[in-house]
Amino acid sequence: MYIVYTNLPSNLSSIKTSELIKMPNDDWKSYVHDPRIVCKYGAKCYQKNPEHHKNYKHPPQKFAMVNNSRNKKRYSPYTKRNNDQHAESSNKEEAKKDIESMSQRLEDFTTDFSQEASPSNIKFEKFSIPENLKYFENDREVIKQQFLVHMPDDFYKFYESLNDNNNIEKTLGSVNLQLIGPFDVLLGKLPILDNKDVYLTHWRFYYDPPEFQAVLKKKGNSQFHIGYYRDDPDNDPVFLAKNDSAKDCKIIPIAKNIFAAVYIHLQSEKNVSPFMAMACQKVIEKLKIAAEKYNFPLEEYNMKHRQADIITKTLHGAGIVVPYNKKTQLGYRNLTETDANLKKIFTRLKEATDQNEKDKILSELQPVITYANIAVDECDFGTGLEAGIDLFCSGLKELEPSALSCLKSAYSLLNREVFSKIIEAHIKYRRLSSNLSVLDILVA
Repeated sequence: MYIVYTNLPSNLSSIKTSELIKMPNDDWKSYVHDPRIVCKYGAKCYQKNPEHHKNYKHPPQKFAMVNNSRNKKRYSPYTKRNNDQHAESSNKEEAKKDIESMSQRLEDFTTDFSQEASPSNIKFEKFSIPENLKYFENDREVIKQQFLVHMPDDFYKFYESLNDNNNIEKTLGSVNLQLIGPFDVLLGKLPILDNKDVYLTHWRFYYDPPEFQAVLKKKGNSQFHIGYYRDDPDNDPVFLAKNDSAKDCKIIPIAKNIFAAVYIHLQSEKNVSPFMAMACQKVIEKLKIAAEKYNFPLEEYNMKHRQADIITKTLHGAGIVVPYNKKTQLGYRNLTETDANLKKIFTRLKEATDQNEKDKILSELQPVITYANIAVDECDFGTGLEAGIDLFCSGLKELEPSALSCLKSAYSLLNREVFSKIIEAHIKYRRLSSNLSVLDILVA
């Protein structure tokens, strides 16, 4: 039997690890599954009003006892990057402002994820296709409305440049590429459906996190695809990347615009396949002319430009970006396990043959998730995001509930609610396939 704590009280920061481990499972289980709203004051709550206790839940009494016997020192179950600067008096005011700002966001975030994290609540839903199916017209606003993110200027310029005489599908098809995702709106191929959630999974491949929006794939049964990667749903994409979900979760940056991404891809393809060399060269020439016309450089993306912004690579390798104050060290701390160790645990879990063995391995992940929740409770939201991404990248169904809980919590606290909606829909309809059109999802 394993327990993953996905809904920790705000006062957990004052509890020793030893006390946490000793906490009776029954008390925890009762607390976690209590449907009432979490009181933001936790064990420090002084309310005696019965109506308050009727509407809000509080941590087990043992937490209150431990909390009262402890000082107010910030809990750090694992090493932060460098603690020396915390002592500098010049940083105290800045630290205070950061903590007050992030703590306010934590107080506002009272949603109980324990119910959502239950495996029984994550169900694949099927819907019938309307008899008289209609499609959206070519409208940029439809892309924003249905995919919840805007597409950059190079996306539209690419479509216009290659769509001479409405031949863009034929042109890209000659080099074994297919337009997918938001391009279906421009092509008039996105059906109008009542269930809006499925649009968030339209051509969303198995290992695509919410930050990654696929727009091109290799034709046929290949799961190789190219898409835009953005750190924040309200910002422009940082780069275009590639992934082959049939192989692994790795997101490999290619270029900063789609002209360069396809150009670089075709340069590689024409060298691999001599039968496609001539077709690739024709499209390459078109891309060169259009890129020069619109002033889009045909350069490969250099990850060195991103190193200063990312706080950690995560298992998919593209890295994540969250607000992080180097002086106060607020925003992120390392997970309790290295990427290498997490990969080993995930491999063992994948290869486990019976439930007892799986439960034993899952119990090893409990501290990782618990301490990630503690870090989020102390305003290190990046740690919760990293934990959720890594669990998602494992590709294991057993870890999807915990991945969903971690990610929804982190995205909400980072004000990235769009990503929270995308990951929830993705988990609901997630499947490993080369054909992930919304219509195929509905009839699968």
